[in-house]
Amino acid sequence: MVPGQQNSITEIVHPPDGPVRSSVGAAWIRRLEGLIFFFLVLFAILLPHSIKGARHAWMAAGFLWLAKLAIERKRPFPQALSAPLLAYILLSGISTALSPDPYLSWPRMKVVCLVLAGVAVAQNLKRLSQVRILVLLLLLSGLAAAAFTAWQYTYGMGVQVKYIAPSADLYRAGIHAGDIVTRISDRSVHTPEQLTKVVVQSPPGSMLRIRFLRGEPFHKRATFLTREQFVTSGLGTLYLQLARGKPGRAQGTLGHYIVFAEMLMQLGCLAWAMFLSTQPRKWGIQAFFAIVFVALTTALMSTQTRADIAGLAAGCVVALWLLGRKQTRIWAFAGLVLLVLVATLWIHHTRRLDWVSTGDSGTHFRVLMWEDGVRLIRQHPWFGVGMDTIFKHWQEWNIRGVSLYRVIYHFHSDYIQIAVERGLPTLAAWLWFVVAYLVFLIRLLPRTREHSRFATGVVAGVLASFVGYLVPSAVQYCLGDDPLVMIMFFYFGLAVAIDHMLKTPGAVDVP
Repeated sequence: MVPGQQNSITEIVHPPDGPVRSSVGAAWIRRLEGLIFFFLVLFAILLPHSIKGARHAWMAAGFLWLAKLAIERKRPFPQALSAPLLAYILLSGISTALSPDPYLSWPRMKVVCLVLAGVAVAQNLKRLSQVRILVLLLLLSGLAAAAFTAWQYTYGMGVQVKYIAPSADLYRAGIHAGDIVTRISDRSVHTPEQLTKVVVQSPPGSMLRIRFLRGEPFHKRATFLTREQFVTSGLGTLYLQLARGKPGRAQGTLGHYIVFAEMLMQLGCLAWAMFLSTQPRKWGIQAFFAIVFVALTTALMSTQTRADIAGLAAGCVVALWLLGRKQTRIWAFAGLVLLVLVATLWIHHTRRLDWVSTGDSGTHFRVLMWEDGVRLIRQHPWFGVGMDTIFKHWQEWNIRGVSLYRVIYHFHSDYIQIAVERGLPTLAAWLWFVVAYLVFLIRLLPRTREHSRFATGVVAGVLASFVGYLVPSAVQYCLGDDPLVMIMFFYFGLAVAIDHMLKTPGAVDVP
């Protein structure tokens, strides 16, 4: 054994400032720490792909962390911004308890409590090298999500029905123009030729189970039809026109193009900050971050979501201002202007919309919801009307947007939504967190510059991502989307962990 190694091991197992652990307890703690980090890795990988998977991963890490605290008999380290977050959760709980329909409101508390994911991340990262692993895996997973989107737009995700005669048996079975057939009798189809081959080669008289997608976002549906009915519906003729099925607006595997856009915006801001913070001589790493950023931006453009594209641009400008040199700022800013220009032309081409389109039905719906939201805030200023109660009481409260468009939806703004559902005190708690978090990140950034270039890039990316979130949050209810809340507080956990590492000798092990 190397001289001095035994002492260092003893200090790790029996830290001088904590309770003495038994050898059995120390072994259990090491196993728990390994499992906790495994689930945090799983959390980072699943964030761009699976809502349930990511939620279960951080919850598993959180429960294991509580078990670790019980074995160690230690308290968590004092965490920044605990007061506004605790006030936000408690006031949301009080509002839910006073809701006219608690059975509607209580399930929403699961989304409110997703802020605890940040606590699980912050309390269990001990070294900056762990942060590096999570960041790289998260961005690789985001790159995979962008690649999946590219695959959907090139290879296709099924066979789209371009035209079908209303008299056809296939039409009567429920398949209409615009639907995308994905599987026939458990065999996937991606081209009209594949679909025709599967149908024709099916046994005569066989019943075919047809799975298809409809609408945006996609709704999975299924129907049944005999082989002969499918053929006589015009297969191979102009009466049934088929083409490769491609999404109108990209939604990845998260189930909705807006949710996917929010995720891509958060990932894009971090990738951009990491690109700017990487030393030029490390061209391989810099090229990786550049490829990830371009891929994420292209996928974000495919969602055709104006607010999140604007959020990405705002976040990138912040990161550029914080990290870029003068010459780099000029070129990068020119690139961002080009991005906004291309996005404007693309959205106008695909959706026939400008950045602010007063004639858009979506804009009109938002304005109506905002006006009625302000009215409800005046009527219920303290604890609101309860989360999700609009689904039952919209007629009673005369919500004009729902009456006119027959869509029961949210109030299209984080701030109005919180105030309407949970009252002005809860909104004040959330704004307290927003301001305190911005101040915390701004103060943290100069400290990281003294210790680690990588940590500086991460903190700048977190700050840019949060600024990016603030843009769409004014016109969308972002805090109602699980993936955005989870990744936003995953970033929060990284920032708090880095803040704690700067105060811990030896924790900053990445230059």
